[in-house]
Amino acid sequence: MRVARWILGIAGAVVLLAVGAALLATLVINPDRYRGNIENAVRRDTGRPFALAGHLRLTWYPWLGMRMGAARLGNPPGIAGPDLLDWRSAELRVRLLPLLLHHRLEIGRIRIVGADIHVHRGPRGESSWDDLIARLRPRGTASPWAITWAGLDLEQTSLEYVDERSLEQVSLTDWQLTVGPWPPAQSLSLGTSFVLRANTLGVHGSPAAAGSLQLPPDGVRMSLEVPRLQVATAASGPVEVLAPQWSLRVADAQLAGAIDATRDAAGALTASGSLTAAVPSLRDLAATLGFGLPKVQDPAALRLLSLSGKWSYRNGVLTVKPLTAKLDSTTLTGWAARTARPRPSWTFALRADQVDFGRYLTQTKEQKPPELPVSALQALHAQGTLELERARIGGTTLTDVRLQVQ
Repeated sequence: MRVARWILGIAGAVVLLAVGAALLATLVINPDRYRGNIENAVRRDTGRPFALAGHLRLTWYPWLGMRMGAARLGNPPGIAGPDLLDWRSAELRVRLLPLLLHHRLEIGRIRIVGADIHVHRGPRGESSWDDLIARLRPRGTASPWAITWAGLDLEQTSLEYVDERSLEQVSLTDWQLTVGPWPPAQSLSLGTSFVLRANTLGVHGSPAAAGSLQLPPDGVRMSLEVPRLQVATAASGPVEVLAPQWSLRVADAQLAGAIDATRDAAGALTASGSLTAAVPSLRDLAATLGFGLPKVQDPAALRLLSLSGKWSYRNGVLTVKPLTAKLDSTTLTGWAARTARPRPSWTFALRADQVDFGRYLTQTKEQKPPELPVSALQALHAQGTLELERARIGGTTLTDVRLQVQ
């Protein structure tokens, strides 16, 4: 009993000594003294200006951590515009005992609040991030340390992308991102939501009236959930991304599916997966995305849309097979494919159970004979077959119609 008491007493004294030392260090050490060393280290590793504007705070047990205020990371020489990254506050923690006793690096949740990210591509293709990726890419042998991290939280974040070559501007505002724990060689979870805005830039950077990607000024609310995401990378080797389940919400439209993608060392992309979509109103979704559908004879037309299918992408060719889609009361089955560049075109073989073309005639004062939408398919550079089990055109009902589009 005396020996046990001695052991417990010594252990208690060691614990009290360690706690006292940590408290004393917290009171005595001023981390702001090392602000210059941290700034110089980041500048050396990134090759760009870095400044810590806020105060630094340390935590010791059970996490060795640092809390910092505002900071900014600038652009490389030759890239104008806002800084690449700035934030209002950030927090990083590492569990102390595994680090000291087992050489195991256990990183806690990284939390960044109020970050603004600005990425820019110039008129000659130069970007504000390529050199940073090259500098931070791991080199040499793998680290002997076992590294795990508890996740990432981005709060009140924004991202802006400007491409002077294509004159495109895309931004995410009110961006929230949550990444779950990531043990080595295992999957992680991901959830994010944001408001997407996009427009085409004018000659002097002002929004143009028309462009390839033009959304309403209020933007479109989007959210993405990936319960299990696995990413495997190798130095100068292939990159594999596997997500057995994902769900995407665009305004009121709900999409879900799976993806298995690989990019080899030469940069060629191969991917496959599944896709389902449920759109309560195609007309409302089109209005939300900034383009209107023409008014048709039946106000209830162009509403409910659903689809499902398997897809694959290889050598620049996208194939959806099998494909099932339902628009209003018409069900389509078959397949569709899009050929590779430089002259992409669509090929298809579809079969519809029933369709009343009169519902989709545009409302005009001049009465014209109803026509099948063959010209619309031709405008898409499409060729294939469309079979109609039953079609109603004006007052005529046709059965077993087969259309060949060239």
